[in-house]
Amino acid sequence: MSGIGQQSVAVFEDAVFQALQRMDAEAVPGGRGPTGLNWYGGYAKPDQKRPQTEPCWSSRLAELLPRLGYPARAEVRYPRSPEGSGGICDVVAVLPDEANLWLEIKGAWPRYWGRTSPTYRSYLFHPLLPGLDDKSHTVPLDVEKLKALKPPDAGHCALLLLGFDSDRDSMDADVAKLVQLAGLGQPSWVTYTKSWKAVNRPGENVKCWMWVRAV
Repeated sequence: MSGIGQQSVAVFEDAVFQALQRMDAEAVPGGRGPTGLNWYGGYAKPDQKRPQTEPCWSSRLAELLPRLGYPARAEVRYPRSPEGSGGICDVVAVLPDEANLWLEIKGAWPRYWGRTSPTYRSYLFHPLLPGLDDKSHTVPLDVEKLKALKPPDAGHCALLLLGFDSDRDSMDADVAKLVQLAGLGQPSWVTYTKSWKAVNRPGENVKCWMWVRAV
């Protein structure tokens, strides 16, 4: 990644983390219990019985990023992706150099699922570790989707992982293992991180990892 490109992405990363912190603060506790970024779906769609949080993250980021200088769209079909194939990217943002950045977003809830549970580990590691459930939307599979992007459709691609743990039960070692298995530590990827105490969920942390590379 060129120096100019890396600087542009670093400023974009600041905007993403700023938007996420706003989302965590705005999702105040309600009649359904504390929400925050952890269960943003419960805040964004209170009338639904089991709202999905990840699509609500994407939708709200696509609303907030333009206010921070980055035109953005949520739920964008991948180039040359056949209709009905499930090839949808969570957010596509336009950087100052007018290049598109394609962003996939995944959540990890070790406090909810249980850090050693098959569900948590499958969404984080499948298919890179044996013996896990065959999930269709996992972090490693998103990495593979991003690798297929080419210019001029994309200038950069990025994976954003949002984790919700506690000081007593950190998920940092799991993410380090993911980085090793998925190749996210290779020089082509630039890593950005940020964490804070969950605003509306006492005792919990919000941890953000974003890996970005030029395509």
